[in-house]
Amino acid sequence: MEQRAGRGIRQGKGRIWGLQAEAARCGLACGALFLLAGCVGAAEAPARFLDRAFGTPLDGRPPPPGSGEPYPNLASVPPAPPRGAPSEREALTRSLAAARAASREPVTPGGALPPPPAGAESAGQVPLRPPAAPHLAAAPRLRPEAPMAAPPGEAPGAAPELPADPGAPPAPPPAEFLAPPPPRL
Repeated sequence: MEQRAGRGIRQGKGRIWGLQAEAARCGLACGALFLLAGCVGAAEAPARFLDRAFGTPLDGRPPPPGSGEPYPNLASVPPAPPRGAPSEREALTRSLAAARAASREPVTPGGALPPPPAGAESAGQVPLRPPAAPHLAAAPRLRPEAPMAAPPGEAPGAAPELPADPGAPPAPPPAEFLAPPPPRL
């Protein structure tokens, strides 16, 4: 009797775990279908999407440039450039330290700008100050107290006359002005 009770309890636990596993599998399957439906565009079927994602990578496209060349030999390294004289390196270090110190002080608005670096490509091309603002002619003043005169032949305050109704709609534009129909995907 006890053995049957033990088996029943075990079977009950197994049955509960079996239902939970079945529900989990069903949930995963529904989730996968939901995600697959989100991946598909309006004009794209799931098979076409999967073929593009996992199919041949160069289907209808040219190969990337350099793909037919052999891999470069990374063991061949060009020789190091010459270091130059120690006095030249020291002068360069001093000029860089002076430029760094000058860059830490902010430029005051309206003050003198530092000169462009010597040997720069744009030394004479870029002006140090922006061009002056253009001077525009002043607009004539309107006097608000003077009423506007009505056109001759109309009563003051009357609404303007609307154009006559053309009756029929205008003719369609010529064929060369029409856009081509959108492509069907």
